[in-house]
Amino acid sequence: MKYLVTGATGFIGARMVARLAAHGHDITALVRDRRHVPHARTVQGDLATGAGLSAAVRDADRVIHLAGLTKARTPRHFAEVNTEGTRRLCAAVAALPQPPRLVYCSSLAAAGPGRLRHEDDPPDPVSAYGRSKLGGERALRDAADRVPGVVVRPPIVYGPGDAEFLPRLVTAVRAGLLPAVGARGPRRYSLIHVDDLCQALLLAADSGAAGATYHVSDGTEHLWQDIGAAAAAAVGRRPPRLVHIPALVAMSTARTLGRASLLNPDKISELVHPDWTCAGGRLPFTPRILLHEGLESALGHRSGRP
Repeated sequence: MKYLVTGATGFIGARMVARLAAHGHDITALVRDRRHVPHARTVQGDLATGAGLSAAVRDADRVIHLAGLTKARTPRHFAEVNTEGTRRLCAAVAALPQPPRLVYCSSLAAAGPGRLRHEDDPPDPVSAYGRSKLGGERALRDAADRVPGVVVRPPIVYGPGDAEFLPRLVTAVRAGLLPAVGARGPRRYSLIHVDDLCQALLLAADSGAAGATYHVSDGTEHLWQDIGAAAAAAVGRRPPRLVHIPALVAMSTARTLGRASLLNPDKISELVHPDWTCAGGRLPFTPRILLHEGLESALGHRSGRP
C-alpha cells in the first residue's frame, strides 16, 4: 500500500511512519524543507501555500493528514494551515483520476469541552485552535463529492517523542505541584497513547465510512490528579499536590509569555473548562495501552530505573 503522510516529522507522524515501514508499506512524507525522513521518500511542499501538494498525493492509496499548527501567533495563522491547508490538500486529492482515502487527524478541541462528548454532538470549540481544526473538518466535508474523507478526533495524545504534554506534566511532578486553571472541582480528561492513535487512524483509513467523524480514546475518564499520580509513579516521585490557579491570573501570565509559548491565551481558553472527555465512538477500535503502562514506557527511563 502507498501512503502519503503529512506532518511526518512531528510527534505522531514519526510514530506513524515507523509503524507503516514495519509493515512494509511504501511511504511518502510531505516536508517543508529538505530534511531526511527515515523509511520514507520525501516531497517538499507547504500546506500554507499549496506548493508541492499535487506531487505529494500522486500515486497515493491512502493519505494520513497529521500536519497542523498547535500554537500560533494569531488565529489567522491557525486557520491558514489547519483550515485552508486542509482545503488545499483536499483540492490536490480531488484532482486525481481516482482520489485516495484521506484520513484527517482533527482534535477533540474541534468538538469542544464537556463530559463524554459524542461524535454526533454539535461542535462548540472554545479556542482558535479548535475552530481551525473544525474548519479543516468542514473543508473535508465540502470536498466529499470527490474525496472519500474520514475525520478522527483524538483527545490528549501522549507517548514517546511527545514534546508538549509530557514535558509539562513531568515538570509539574518534579515541582510537586499540579496546576489546575479555573474554579475548584474535579477535572476530567480523555487520553490516548500515540501508538493506539496510529492504530485507530489506520483502521479508519481501511474501514472507516466516508464522511464519518470518529472519537477515539483509551476508554477512560481520567481525573487530573490521577494523571499526575500515574506520571509521578513512572518517574519515581510522590504524587504532586493539586493547585488551583485563578483563570485571570493564568490568562495574564499567558499574555505575558505570548502566543508562541506552549502556555498561551488560546490554551488557557481551553484549560478553564474542567471536562474534556469523549464517549466510546463508532469506530470498531480497541485501545491496547493503559495509562500507567503508556506513562511507564515513555517516562520510566527518566527515573533511572532499568
